[in-house]
Amino acid sequence: MARLVSSAWLFGSLGLLVTTAADAADTYEPTHPPRIFADPADASSFYLEFRARNEAGGYGHSYVTLGTIDASGQGHQTVVVGFMPRSADDEYWSKFGLPVTGLIGVTRSDLLRRPDARFRIALNKATYRRVVSEIRAFRRTWTQYELVVHNCNSFVSEIASSVGLQAPLITAQYPIDYITELHTLNASLISRK
Repeated sequence: MARLVSSAWLFGSLGLLVTTAADAADTYEPTHPPRIFADPADASSFYLEFRARNEAGGYGHSYVTLGTIDASGQGHQTVVVGFMPRSADDEYWSKFGLPVTGLIGVTRSDLLRRPDARFRIALNKATYRRVVSEIRAFRRTWTQYELVVHNCNSFVSEIASSVGLQAPLITAQYPIDYITELHTLNASLISRK
């Protein structure tokens, strides 16, 4: 009898996983290489913006954008990038805390949806170019995503630390909360920049 109950539980659990995996595939947003454009020759200032948004049926997502402002005051977004699971299957299994293949890249929502939390800091030209170079290097080394320890907030933390900001110690939190805490930790420093 115990064996029968155990088998029924196992098959029921597998059925739930398959059904949930199909639902996850319906909400999965394909990933693409990061959007990185050359900075315009007439750029007079540079910025780095930290962003986060909620996602229906998910934890949310944090990412960064970089850009320039020309002499006329017109802004140009030159980089949009975040860290995420590579595929629908990776996205699904990551929700169980399993390590999966990660990708430094961008989704359509990163480009089109308005972020729910964000803040911007000014950069000098050398720092801007160094951060862009670091992002290109991260594409080769950031290949494993783990929801609790190596996630989109971890990527934002690396970028923030590279420009001298203090990053929250815990990256395993909702991205909007993470970006809000990152801003709070650095509020006095940001107002001086």
